Amino acid sequence: MLVGVAPISAPVNTLDWAAVRGTDNGVYVAAFWSDGSWGSWQSLGGSTPSPPGMCEAAGYSTVYVFVRGMDNGIYHKSWMSSSGWSAGWVSPPGGGRTIDQPACAYLDGFLHVVVRGTGNELYWNSWAGGWTGWVDLHGKSSSAPVLVSTPSLDRIDLFVQGTDNGIYHKTYTGSPPSGTWSSWNSPGGKTSSKPAAAFWTYVFSCKYSCSEIDDLILVVRGTDNKVYFNYYEISPKPGWGLWQSLNGATLSAPTLAYDANSCLPGSTVDCNSVDALAVQGTNDWVYHKTLTLAWSGSWDLPAGVLTENSPALAYVPGSAGQFLLLYEGGYYYSPYLYAYTVTGSTWSGNSLLWGATNSDPALVAVL
Repeated sequence: MLVGVAPISAPVNTLDWAAVRGTDNGVYVAAFWSDGSWGSWQSLGGSTPSPPGMCEAAGYSTVYVFVRGMDNGIYHKSWMSSSGWSAGWVSPPGGGRTIDQPACAYLDGFLHVVVRGTGNELYWNSWAGGWTGWVDLHGKSSSAPVLVSTPSLDRIDLFVQGTDNGIYHKTYTGSPPSGTWSSWNSPGGKTSSKPAAAFWTYVFSCKYSCSEIDDLILVVRGTDNKVYFNYYEISPKPGWGLWQSLNGATLSAPTLAYDANSCLPGSTVDCNSVDALAVQGTNDWVYHKTLTLAWSGSWDLPAGVLTENSPALAYVPGSAGQFLLLYEGGYYYSPYLYAYTVTGSTWSGNSLLWGATNSDPALVAVL
């Protein structure tokens, strides 16, 4: 069961939200504020047997939480900076069922959700004032789906672990109901967990005429538990790269986060994105790498950080490449939720959030 911490009295802006499934299966959220403090855990009501899914509506100061209900139904709530959390859980008309963590993303005024159905099938729905209805994506997954929204390129990308442990991807472009999903494609390779994916861009030679490379970064836990990296080039030459080892190993799904302010498509000055990666090592320590123009050479970690779940990462809005890391610490003693901030390989601000969770935590930036 989660225990709250005392809120602070000074007025601050909410930069990030954390969501967890409590040890009582309740759904709880906590805010990370602009002064570097955390708010109290709040109960959103309801119960879930799986980790919650989270996404944000960039530019609208809105965050969504999706959960799998105890009846396998699909439910969501939203938070707006102007009005707080919505009162009740909402389920799409026609219901729908899932056996895993829902994935959500926001694009062009539409909220999108993809779920793994009770027979491992993948289904998609979208909402903008009303739900468009469930659509079969003609694929199956062995774990929760992963969605990446890139509004500046008008696309959503879906990554899944297939029932054959292969890695599969498809893209949605446009707006419902006229938008379309691409066919499935694959970089090859196998994974033992859900993939991790994030956007990355590189703008260069702007002294003369800017050139740009836009990629989707993909990190997986291989069937040998080693950590591997690939990329899907969106432009200028769409297609997959080659698998590379990141010289590490993990017992669970990796997690990736993207610095949304570091470099944007269409920039008129030289820049490159900053992405952060965190994994649970085979010794249960948390390890971290940063991607700029290349991956940092070695894994770094805050001393003594142990976890029994995949950690969560999210960008800290307005910062220069700073990320939040949320994890359940404590191996030989009662576990609690902790959070660090990390910039490059510099760790700071270890915060005890109290509370505990039965599954992977979730984090999202308020963009």
